[in-house]
Amino acid sequence: MRKLLHRRTQLLLTVVSVMLHSGAVWAADGLTKDPSDTTDDTGFTVLSNATNVTHWGLGAGVGLEGAPYKGYGSKVTPLPLIYFDDKWIHALGTTLDLKIGKWSSVLFTLRGQYAIGDGYKGSDAPILNGMQNRNGAFWFGPALAWRTGYGTLSGDFLTGGNKGQKASIEFAKALEYGSFSVEPHVGAEWLSSKYVDYYYGVTSSEVRVGRPAYTGKAAYNVSIGTKVDYRFTPHQLVFFDVGVTHLSTGITDSPLVGKRFVPEVRLGYLYQFK
Repeated sequence: MRKLLHRRTQLLLTVVSVMLHSGAVWAADGLTKDPSDTTDDTGFTVLSNATNVTHWGLGAGVGLEGAPYKGYGSKVTPLPLIYFDDKWIHALGTTLDLKIGKWSSVLFTLRGQYAIGDGYKGSDAPILNGMQNRNGAFWFGPALAWRTGYGTLSGDFLTGGNKGQKASIEFAKALEYGSFSVEPHVGAEWLSSKYVDYYYGVTSSEVRVGRPAYTGKAAYNVSIGTKVDYRFTPHQLVFFDVGVTHLSTGITDSPLVGKRFVPEVRLGYLYQFK
């Protein structure tokens, strides 16, 4: 009964994620709002007669995240902010969305994303000595978002080849105060057993004293945070995003992991040329 309930919960999260992330993703998952949100066009993008308007910008940022591995400390990740948006695609940083269609307040895209900060090297912490390096991955899959007067509900379902699958769902509500925008957000993430095993598992050849073998299990993480934007000119924007993620037992049971709560901070600047 417990296994059946677990499978149904996993299936529900995956389905909801796919349904929610296909449409609003390029608008909700970046620093800028999708200009097409102001139009009344609906239907598949390829059939739309809307004028193709291009927007683009450049910027840079940095992310500081508390790594979950024992003795690792914090991980600093550069955030390249290359922004491009037109009728067909929306790109920001390492994420690119192909716009499939828009139906009323629901947006649907196909997403490609490179996880630049994932993984580790065996030299990063004592607990990782003798472990094979784990690398970041290119992820792809459907993404969707639903914009309402109460906020934006978005999600995606992505696969990364031999590194498994992951699905996410998030609710965010932006509150405007002149040049400032404050956006609280809360989300949940499902990671497949293959994903957890790749990044947190310990194979038989990697077993050491104090580091027993571990086979990863599917995990559900929950996060909460707030993003603050400040647009000090019509073309310039700075942002600050702070949050914390609670890791589930599928990850914390690993002998490599020493934290249950992982904080994260992102800071960046973007200049929109058009």
